[in-house]
Amino acid sequence: MSIETKERLKVLANHVCLKFDCGCALDWDSQDEWQQNANGYRCTLHYKRRQYTFDFWQGVGHSEDPTAEGCLECLLSDAFSGADDFEEFCANMGYDSDSRRAERIWRQCHKVAENLKRLLGDDYERFLYAERD
Repeated sequence: MSIETKERLKVLANHVCLKFDCGCALDWDSQDEWQQNANGYRCTLHYKRRQYTFDFWQGVGHSEDPTAEGCLECLLSDAFSGADDFEEFCANMGYDSDSRRAERIWRQCHKVAENLKRLLGDDYERFLYAERD
């Protein structure tokens, strides 16, 4: 009897390169209050000659710069949520399914999933279902 062990995101993330700059591309006026008070970064993940660039925020309690593992953890969480249909997403996240804000967030999660699929290619599910610390 063989027991399949899941790969760990920490190990997979070692194969992903992260480059970032302080400050994000999203206009200040378009940021919500939390984003305006957080540490914003413009990040690019590189994997197998592909790249994905995005804005990333960390709360002020984080004193260290973002890591590939930390960015992937957040993005994969969003991607996993975006895979649900809208009604399931709202039920799981506690949103009203009649909310335009909830629909906008769901669409953003769905877009993150599409971008990660392009970045990770055939390895997308390995990352998505990897064990997290």
